[in-house]
Amino acid sequence: MKRLFIALILACVTAVAAYAIFLRACPENKKFDCEIKWLSHKLALTPEQTERVRALHLKYCPSMNGLCAQMKSCGDPARKTELNRACSESTGKLIEAVCAELTPPQREAYAKLLESRKQKKPPQAHPPAPAQ
Repeated sequence: MKRLFIALILACVTAVAAYAIFLRACPENKKFDCEIKWLSHKLALTPEQTERVRALHLKYCPSMNGLCAQMKSCGDPARKTELNRACSESTGKLIEAVCAELTPPQREAYAKLLESRKQKKPPQAHPPAPAQ
């Protein structure tokens, strides 16, 4: 029984380590790329704007996502409140930085997209797949 328990723990540790290595080796996964393409399409970003917005997301999202994940799994109400504040601040910095890259009409469209997400309504339909 002890051997089985040790083997299960070892398997879990190995799986977590492999996943961590995968995430570090592939920071730009397909979902991320799809979201950036979708955002680029919805806001009619230029190629230069798209690259700057991508860079901003790569800069802010790891810490923002980490804080938000900690918040969701935290059991201490005081710590959860602190993590919620930090997560909100990090999200605000990302939004502010993205807005700085946008034209006024793009900022308005971005605000509408953010509001629809905030209300947990699905954003407008995804763009059609690019022709190949």
